Amino acid sequence: MRLKFIFITALLHTSLLGQDAAALAQKIVASHGGPSALLHTFTFTEIYRIAGREKSVERTSTLQPPHLWYVGKTERVSEENKGGVCHDVWMWTLAPLIDPATKLEFLPDTTVDGKSAHGLKVSGSIKPAMNVFFDAATDDLLKIEWKGEQFFFSAPMLVDGTRVPSQCVLLGKNGKERMRTELKKIERLAALPSALPKPGGAKL
Repeated sequence: MRLKFIFITALLHTSLLGQDAAALAQKIVASHGGPSALLHTFTFTEIYRIAGREKSVERTSTLQPPHLWYVGKTERVSEENKGGVCHDVWMWTLAPLIDPATKLEFLPDTTVDGKSAHGLKVSGSIKPAMNVFFDAATDDLLKIEWKGEQFFFSAPMLVDGTRVPSQCVLLGKNGKERMRTELKKIERLAALPSALPKPGGAKL
């Protein structure tokens, strides 16, 4: 009887954890304007610098995460690597938190760049699972851990009813800086521009 009680208690505890993780995700999305305010199709101009190189590079991209990323009119994501490049940017928009396929679990609270942070493990819609950390005071995205790499985010900026980090530092699997980027301009789009080619060469 005691074992049955312990088992039922464990199930209830697991269920409550799942509900609390979902509630945290809902709170984060709400603080960024709600589901309808999140970015789904957009274009941005960024300045990025690869570690070890003296010069920074400016590029303009058009994205529709989790699958499409165009630099100019060239699709950046290969058919074999769908999501592999785009899922970190997808999380940057927070949209995975409201995707029906997403599964959420709590991670232990931690500190990121001196800020108290809540953590969520995001799986289902993203493979392999991604660890994501948010500022406990503002709900802003602070860090992503994915595929052995770490993305550190800062300087949130307002964009048409929501906000996104405008700066990112990427650390590679060896813990050393690989790249840093700064967002200079961003615009929400109603749809992908028709001039962009579909995968395979056809136009949208």
